[in-house]
Amino acid sequence: MLWLTWRQHRTQLLVTLGFLAVLGGVLFLSGQIAVGAANGETSLYCYGGGVPCREYDAGLEDLYQEIYPLIVLLPFVPLLAGVFWGAPLLAREYERNTHQLAWTQSVGRGHWLAVKFGVLAGCAMLAGLVSGQMFGRWLEMFPGKAETFAETSYFGAVGIAPAAWWLFAFTLGAAAGVLVRKTLPAIAITVAVFLAASIALLLMRPHYAEPVRTIGPDAAAKGALIVKVGRVAPDGRELNSLDDVPGCPRGLGKNACAQAAGYQDFTVYQPTSRFWRFQWTEAGILFAATAVLGGIAVGGTVRRRR
Repeated sequence: MLWLTWRQHRTQLLVTLGFLAVLGGVLFLSGQIAVGAANGETSLYCYGGGVPCREYDAGLEDLYQEIYPLIVLLPFVPLLAGVFWGAPLLAREYERNTHQLAWTQSVGRGHWLAVKFGVLAGCAMLAGLVSGQMFGRWLEMFPGKAETFAETSYFGAVGIAPAAWWLFAFTLGAAAGVLVRKTLPAIAITVAVFLAASIALLLMRPHYAEPVRTIGPDAAAKGALIVKVGRVAPDGRELNSLDDVPGCPRGLGKNACAQAAGYQDFTVYQPTSRFWRFQWTEAGILFAATAVLGGIAVGGTVRRRR
């Protein structure tokens, strides 16, 4: 069964391996440039070798921005596991009626599914872990970028979250294939549900724990997941930061005027110290959803009579 699984899915596996190799190469090369800049070896990024220097910071930022478009796409990469690995896994067997041949051999239907599903699910999870580790190590090259909520794209691309997303996407595709028994509709369902799940978790993330509320400047809010910002009036009323302050002009000078009138800024946020806690929370949600989808895929296959 292992050999059969490899023969049937080797194209997807090799393409994924090639993609990860290219991604790793790009991140490694840019990381080496960043390391050279940090050591004063890359004059392009730190003129005169003086560290710290303004050109050094600007150079690192330029290097970071060159890779940034790739970062934005990383949270959607697991969708490929759902579209090209999961959706055709069972839907294609039904479309071609090859399931009737496969399930009448000496290998039982449960054994057949356990090997194919288990091997590919393991590979999907491993690919997510590798992707997350590579990107996490790369971010550590850039001061203040790693383990923060500063960019929404980071969270789903580092740590344990990518492994959970890859496994979820693959299982989602397999479950959709069992339900509709057609590859293209299964792919469409996979894409739609994956995007809906991404948006749902993005909205839920600020509420994984009770947020911190602070009045006035707070250094801990840097890089944090901001839930809400605004102003507190002298009488205790909360105002939106864009609301007009009586007696203060709009635009330039408004903040200083508001502070002089007794208004104080407030921030509600999730601190960066909760980064890994939120990673495991989100992974737990995805693993739970994966278990449900896996049950649908396995139950729908084993119990189906034809």
